[in-house]
Amino acid sequence: LKLTFCFQLADCRSAMDRFLVAQLVAAVASAGDFWPRFGGRREVTQLDGEWLFGFNASKDLDVLQDFATTAPGLTPHGAAVPSSVDAVPPGILGRRGVAMYRRSFQQKGRARLQFMGCSFYCRVFVDGKEVGEHRAGGFVPWWLDLESPSQEITRELFVLADNRFNRSTAPLHTGGDFWHYGGLVRSVLLHNLPDDPREAWVWRAHVIPKASEYRKGYPSGQVDINVTLTSNFSGAISCGIAFDDFKEEIYNVTAKDGKFSIQAIDVPKPRTWSNVDPQLTTVTVKTFGASVTERFGLRIWGVDDGHVTLNGEKIKLHGWNHHTQWLDTGASPSDEQLDTDMALLKEGRANFVRGAHYPQDQRWLDRLDMAGFAMWEETLGPGVSVEDTQDWSHFMKYQLQQVEEMLEASMNHPSIMVWAWFNEGPSNHQEACPAYAACARIAARDPTRLLSWASNKQQDDKCLEHATAVSFNGYPAWYSDQHQLDAPARFWNQNAAWVRDHYPHKPFFISETGAGGLFEWDKNQTDAYWTLKYQQEVIDRDVDVALTNENVSGLTLWHFFDFKGNDGAQACGPCHYKADTQPPLCAWYNMTGSCGRRPGGLNHKGVVDAYRRKKPSFESVKAKYGRNMPQIM
Repeated sequence: LKLTFCFQLADCRSAMDRFLVAQLVAAVASAGDFWPRFGGRREVTQLDGEWLFGFNASKDLDVLQDFATTAPGLTPHGAAVPSSVDAVPPGILGRRGVAMYRRSFQQKGRARLQFMGCSFYCRVFVDGKEVGEHRAGGFVPWWLDLESPSQEITRELFVLADNRFNRSTAPLHTGGDFWHYGGLVRSVLLHNLPDDPREAWVWRAHVIPKASEYRKGYPSGQVDINVTLTSNFSGAISCGIAFDDFKEEIYNVTAKDGKFSIQAIDVPKPRTWSNVDPQLTTVTVKTFGASVTERFGLRIWGVDDGHVTLNGEKIKLHGWNHHTQWLDTGASPSDEQLDTDMALLKEGRANFVRGAHYPQDQRWLDRLDMAGFAMWEETLGPGVSVEDTQDWSHFMKYQLQQVEEMLEASMNHPSIMVWAWFNEGPSNHQEACPAYAACARIAARDPTRLLSWASNKQQDDKCLEHATAVSFNGYPAWYSDQHQLDAPARFWNQNAAWVRDHYPHKPFFISETGAGGLFEWDKNQTDAYWTLKYQQEVIDRDVDVALTNENVSGLTLWHFFDFKGNDGAQACGPCHYKADTQPPLCAWYNMTGSCGRRPGGLNHKGVVDAYRRKKPSFESVKAKYGRNMPQIM
């Protein structure tokens, strides 16, 4: 999709309304194309497309008040779902307020509405009656159930999506150095359910590969399958299981409170998933004639002598941090845009992606699975305070809910190597550590992956006992020790040695490092700050130390592409654009005072710019990563 820029604030405000409906036309047709799949008596309706839409930008609107949704004047316009309501050019504040969505749907029995992403706070009404809300972060999938009507009817769905920062309604949106996009940013699905709760259908089937007894860290070809049903049914149940195109086998099991597990099932003709040969397997689980088909990979992420392993082999991982964001589509990228990023990551010889800083789009995870990447998925939460971690009745209640929802959505993706939380959180305070431990207890139900967080507290981190991998953020020669090009080697070698000495059985990751470079500053002969020459010099040294130090298991540079900064970063306005140039080029940046931190409203640490044009550092890193292939050590 091509972004047409406007250069005056007033033009952008009006253009934004006109832009909403056309914004994601290319994405809507395929936005719901992700795993799992459903079959048999299961019917799933994708509610993506054009909805009626309205927006209230009042700072004083109480989104929790009694709300009469039937007034047609609330939604006088149209908008595409999914889309981001605040996707406007960098240097300009996107609108903050309450987005209102309306559409009709058919319901003939019990049903489940599933929202893959409703940001920040979401409140849902059906036929004018509130049926549920969500406060556990705008980028994690969640669902709510609808009771059966007396007969098949047309019903009205009305959704409020509030993208204002608010500790009560959106406690997990604590800030961070990126634009928090709002609205129905991902797909909305309608699932039919059985009217009789004793006819419990399969909701999800999570597949846990079992390790071999004969080869350390290698998948055995057996799996445990943990099934969640569509009701809290307890009792005997007959379950059919079929892998790929093999014959269905029947298992008689006992469900308790809507769950059951089947242990040590042999996968016929098992194929191992790895980064060099990412073989994927499907399993169809059926009860009462309704089925779910999950896709997974036989793989085990582990640790050997303080090094990360995949299927028992030590592996050196290298890649980038990656927001699922584009300037024109915000947090609702099209399939074409996701494919563009995947192609560039492959060209850059990456094998590792850190999903910053929120639960990921399932379409993106599907692509990583197919490409054999290692993936780090984390909960939303830059800017978390000590007070947040001690607020168990509100903040931590929703944080732990978010961890649960992230695992439910993403457990079957073989690419996921790390579950993580609290990016650059308050882990230098001992009193915050119980919150880290609580997140770890939930994620530890998955024994095939690592647990970590990106810590900028480094050697002052007090909570590392609750991690199974140690990960540090740092920017030597950029934020500290500027123009000291020996700083990256000195800084990272010292930290890697410290981790090896204090936590010898835990892998060490460089979860963020890098430098900024303005795409237009490519002709400088000197390596001044913000030039592409200096950016490459710093990044080259970060990569060199990560690849050569055997105590570093992995590196994700910050960042893959330039992206829009937070609300404060837009205060100085956009750059001055060159006329008649698409994609846009900047002729002048305001670099005075604080404006020099995020010129033009963007974080410029990407090796490609916001439009995916390559900087010199891309080719340099590509060559270095390429020399580290193949990745199995």
